[in-house]
Amino acid sequence: MSLLAIAMAITLLCFIAPLWAHRFSVVEQQDNEGQSIPILPSLSWLELPSMLTLVLLLVPLFIYGQLGRFSEWNQGFVDENIDYLIAADINKNAREVSEQPLNKVALLNLAHAYAEGGKYGESVDTLNKLLAIEQDAEVLGMKANALYYRDGRDMSIEVKLVLAQALALDPNEVQSLLLIATDAFLNKDFHRAISHWQQLLDSNNLSINRASIENAILKAEQNIANQTVTASE
Repeated sequence: MSLLAIAMAITLLCFIAPLWAHRFSVVEQQDNEGQSIPILPSLSWLELPSMLTLVLLLVPLFIYGQLGRFSEWNQGFVDENIDYLIAADINKNAREVSEQPLNKVALLNLAHAYAEGGKYGESVDTLNKLLAIEQDAEVLGMKANALYYRDGRDMSIEVKLVLAQALALDPNEVQSLLLIATDAFLNKDFHRAISHWQQLLDSNNLSINRASIENAILKAEQNIANQTVTASE
C-alpha cells in the first residue's frame, strides 16, 4: 500500500472516530425517583454517521482508484482509455495538422499528445510524417521511445536502428540516451545505465533534470553494491 493510501486512511479515521464516539456516548436521564438512567442513542441517531462514513470512505477510494497509480511513474504503456483533456489536446492538434500538413510544430505537438495518451502507434506515424520533412535527432529520439513503448518495452532491431540514427546526428541526444539507460537499468545492466546517464550529465544540457539523473545513478550504484554482496555470500 502506498504512503498516500495510508495517509488517506489515517485522515478518514480522524474524522470518523470522533463522530461515532459521540453517537455512542451514553446520555443520562433522571427517572421519577431522581435516579440517573443511562440511555443509548436510538437507531435513527446512527443513520447520519453511517451515511457520512460511507461517503467519506467510498468517495476517496473511487478518486484514488482513478488517479492514484503513483507507483507507475516510470511505466510506458498503450492506453486505449484516454483522459478527456488529452483527447481534447489530440483533437486540437489533429485539426491543426489537417489544416497545415507540413507544419512541423503542429506535427510535433500531435506526436507529443499521442504519446501522452499512450497512443504510441499513432505517435510513430506522426513522427514519420515529420521525419519525411526533415531528419532531426530529437524527433528520431522521440520515435525510438514511441516504438519501444508501443511494442511493450522491447529494445527491438527497429528501435536500435532509430537510436543509431539519432545518435549519429547528435551523440548527446537526450531522449535516446535516456531510453538506452532506462532499458539497461530494467535489464539489470547497471554499469551500462550509469554510463549513459553520466554522458548526459557531462553534456551539460540545460534541458535535462540533473537531480533525477543523479538519483537514478545512485540507485544503480546501490544495486551494483547489493549484487556484489550477494555474490560474495
